[in-house]
Amino acid sequence: MFETKDRNGIGSKWAEDEMMLLYQLKKAGKEFSEIADIMSDTFKNRRTYNANVCYKKWTGTDWEVFAKSVNDKETELKESEEKESEKQKIIESTLANQDKLVRREQARTSLMIDAMKSAVYRLPRPKSSDLSCNVKHTDKYRQEHVGILLSDLHIGASYTKEETGGLSEYNLEIFYKRLTILKEAVIEIVDRHRHVCDLPHLHIFCLGDIVAGMPDVGAWSSSYIDQDIYDQMFEGVAGLRDIIATWSRMFDKITFYGVYGNHGRMNRKGIVKDSTNWDRICYEFVKLSLVEYDNIEWKIPKAWWLMEKIQNHNFYITHGDGIRGSMGIPYPGVERAERNILGLMDEKPDYMLLGHFHSPAEIQTNSGRIILNGSFLGGDMYSLRDLRRKDRAEQKLFGIHEKKGITWSYNIHLE
Repeated sequence: MFETKDRNGIGSKWAEDEMMLLYQLKKAGKEFSEIADIMSDTFKNRRTYNANVCYKKWTGTDWEVFAKSVNDKETELKESEEKESEKQKIIESTLANQDKLVRREQARTSLMIDAMKSAVYRLPRPKSSDLSCNVKHTDKYRQEHVGILLSDLHIGASYTKEETGGLSEYNLEIFYKRLTILKEAVIEIVDRHRHVCDLPHLHIFCLGDIVAGMPDVGAWSSSYIDQDIYDQMFEGVAGLRDIIATWSRMFDKITFYGVYGNHGRMNRKGIVKDSTNWDRICYEFVKLSLVEYDNIEWKIPKAWWLMEKIQNHNFYITHGDGIRGSMGIPYPGVERAERNILGLMDEKPDYMLLGHFHSPAEIQTNSGRIILNGSFLGGDMYSLRDLRRKDRAEQKLFGIHEKKGITWSYNIHLE
C-alpha cells in the first residue's frame, strides 16, 4: 500500500492495482482529468477520484520505491512458483517410482504364481495303490464327525541334536516321518471307533505355519531354515495333498478349513496384506491338485479367523499369533482373547481352536473350551534355549457329537 498526505482519499492507502493503473495511464500521456474518469469507471465505489486527487497521488509517490517494491514482489512470487513447481516434480517423481515398484512386484508375483500353478499341474496324482487304507467296520451306529488339528509343521526348519545338546532335532526327513505317523494313527484310531460310531465326515482344521518362513520377515532366525520359501511351500503341498488324499478314502466327506499363520508372511508385518501369505498359497495349490476328489470341500478364508457350525456346535478357528501370553505361558492370554471374541460375535463359539504356541492343552472356560494344538517340531531352538521348555511333537484328533460336542480325543504323539 502507498499513501499521500492529503484528505478526501488523497491520504488514504491506495492498493497496488490502483497505483499500477495510475502509473500506466500517466506514462501513456493521459491528463489527470482523464485518469480520474478511467479510475472511477474501473474501481467504481472504492474511493472518489478526481484530477486533484490523481495529481497529488502522482506527485506524492516515490515511483522508484514503488517500482522496486513491485519488482521484489514479482521476484518473490516467481521464486515461490519455482519452489512449488520443484516440489510438484519431486512428488510426481516419487509417485511414479512407487507405481513402478508396485507394478514390478505385481508382475513378479504373477510370474511366481504362474510358475507354481504349472509345477502343481505337473505333480503326479496320488495313485490308488499308494493310498493304503482298509476300512474294516461298516456297521452303522450313532453318528459322530471326526476333527483333526493340523498346524505348525514348520517345513524347512532344520536343527541337529548337536546344536540342541541332544535335546531335539528336526529336518525335512523327520517331517515326512512324523506326517506318516499321523496319517497311519488317524486311520487306526478311526477304525477302532467305528466299532461304536458311524464316522462319515472328517473336518481338517489346518491352523497355519505350514512353512518355516522367509528370512527377515519375522522374529525367527533364518540360521535354522535350510530351504528357500518356494521349496518349503511345495513340500507342504506334496505332504498335505497325499495325507488328505489318503484320508478321503476313509470318509464320505472331508471339509478342509485353512487359516494362515505368522510364519507364512511374505514381508514384514504391515507391508503387505495379512492374507498375502505362503500358507494360503499352499492351501490353494493343495486344493488345485485334488480338484478331481469330489468328496472334499474347501474353506480357505482371507481373514485370520473362521467360525463354523459343526454338529450344532460353533468352532472358532485361528492360528493364534495375535494372542499375547506371559513368560512363555499362553493360558492367560488365550482366556482373555476368548472373552474379547465373545463381545465381537453374534453367536458365541463353543470351541476355540488354536495353533502357534506349540503347547498342546485344553482349557475349560465359563463359555466353552479352548483347545491348543501341538506342533511337528517338539522342542525347537527358541523354546529350548529361551523358554527352557520342550513339548512333545503332537497333533490333536477328536470326535464331535451333535448333542454332546467333543466326546473322545487323542493327542497323537509323532516322535
